[in-house]
Amino acid sequence: MDTFEKLTYLIKKNPSSLTYYNDAYLYIKGLFVRDKIRAMMCAKQLKELCVSNYKNDSLLNDVKKDIREIIFKVLVLETPYSLDSYFQALEYYRPINEQFYRPRRKQLLDVVRALEDLVIWDKLDELFLSCPPRVGKTTLMLFLITWQIGLNPEASNLYGSFSGVVASAFYKGVIEIITDEYTYCWKKIFPHAKFDPKSMCNSKDTFLDVGRSKRYHSFTARSIDGTLNGAVDCSGILIGDDLVSGFEEAINQIRLMTVWNKVENDFTTRAKESAKILWIGTRWSINDPIGKRIKVLTEEPAYKNRRYKVVNRPALDENEQSNFDYEYNVGFSTTFYLQKRASFENTGDMASWSAQYMSEPIERSGQLFNKDGLMYFNGELPQKKAPYKIVAPCDVAWGGGDAVSCPVLYVYRDEINKHNYDAYVVDVIFDYGDKAKTQPRIADLCMKWGIQTLQFERNSRGDEYGQDINELLKQKQYPINITDKPAPTTISKCDRIIQCSSDIKLHFHFLSAPYRNKDYAMFMQNLFSYSASGGNKQKDDAPDSLAQGVDMLRPSNNPVGSYSVFHRPF
Repeated sequence: MDTFEKLTYLIKKNPSSLTYYNDAYLYIKGLFVRDKIRAMMCAKQLKELCVSNYKNDSLLNDVKKDIREIIFKVLVLETPYSLDSYFQALEYYRPINEQFYRPRRKQLLDVVRALEDLVIWDKLDELFLSCPPRVGKTTLMLFLITWQIGLNPEASNLYGSFSGVVASAFYKGVIEIITDEYTYCWKKIFPHAKFDPKSMCNSKDTFLDVGRSKRYHSFTARSIDGTLNGAVDCSGILIGDDLVSGFEEAINQIRLMTVWNKVENDFTTRAKESAKILWIGTRWSINDPIGKRIKVLTEEPAYKNRRYKVVNRPALDENEQSNFDYEYNVGFSTTFYLQKRASFENTGDMASWSAQYMSEPIERSGQLFNKDGLMYFNGELPQKKAPYKIVAPCDVAWGGGDAVSCPVLYVYRDEINKHNYDAYVVDVIFDYGDKAKTQPRIADLCMKWGIQTLQFERNSRGDEYGQDINELLKQKQYPINITDKPAPTTISKCDRIIQCSSDIKLHFHFLSAPYRNKDYAMFMQNLFSYSASGGNKQKDDAPDSLAQGVDMLRPSNNPVGSYSVFHRPF
């Protein structure tokens, strides 16, 4: 039993003895000099023990108050190595329902860990972050900058945005955190960080210094149209936050190119090679600055060793649940986001929904499918008429970000013109899960709707996926024709979808919004989000499965026999 284990044992035996808490704290403080990893583990254990004892009703309030102080002191110890601990310590004495971070911590912790990989553990050179509006990403960056200037005041840090007003607001937020001792604990966390608001900051030029006045300031906030060259420098953290002003700029390719030129020629050139770069913003377009930068990092061989990560947090997760339903009603519920999506769909602007709320940039100029361009039905199929065939094309996925997309098509043929048909999409499986989840669902779908033909494409091992479903249906004694075919090699996936789009609009009927289940709603969103100019890297599961359905129903794949009566010639 080492020293720390002995101290935790004594705390458990004597929970009201503050001497043991303080001894454990001092031991961890010394351990940080020798073994940071072990120190972090011990700090976590001490905090958990303190929290547990704080809830002990048998302890006096004065003892609980002192235990709470120990937790704060441990959080401060962890601050150089944990943004999560710093963010908790910064607002430690505020009522929890008034705090920013703790009510949002559960949902934002993965973002915070990515930030730690960038600025603490040196695992990344650049980080890209995209979230819906008003979920707290900019405030998180305020906290990050105050951590940086408190811990490393000699480093110069730069924040840039599309607007001087936005940059000024961010600057004021930093000033507020480091000067408001009633609300924030910045001065308690960094007692040696000198800051004089009368002589070490400038509200007009939006810069401040910590420690001493410097030529290249501890922190500067500017618009990308402001003075940058020769005036600012960045050796610490460079933040590009919402560099596109909004919808009008996003749909104008000339203006987007102008923004990118400013970012590339003026903004990023302020960063030294060792600086960390953080990109934040709404993904309005694949050609916005974030998209352009990711394209450079992905495609240019010179950047092959550049370490970067993309964190996209959509409003709704793969189960149609809110990713930002924070505690104390400070976030956004699933109902709120579903209503938002319905509003965008009603106005035919799913591109804006995808960009602002789902972190999926859309090129409006190439949008193939919109609400007003499709046909709908209320769930009732044609009466007094049996379907000509019941088929289901399946676009296979194995998890990992792609969805299995399997629409069920009830096909009715024109009795006069046999090549004319109407395909009713009565149900859909649209699922991001792995095969253990999706294959049984598709098997159940086949039995529910009496599917006669289920088709897969051999790319992405679709034949293997189909064989597994065939075995499941054999066990259930359900007869079905399961086919697989090679994906077209003479045309790209994007070109095939474009080629089939007119047939989808002319022949396919989709359930109206009130009659859709969760899978169907996600399927339609994916369909509306598809752009002809978006290339092959966008999410195309829904339109690809429909294009496969069009191929299944083409006359060449459905020969129509004919006959005529004539006299025997002999």
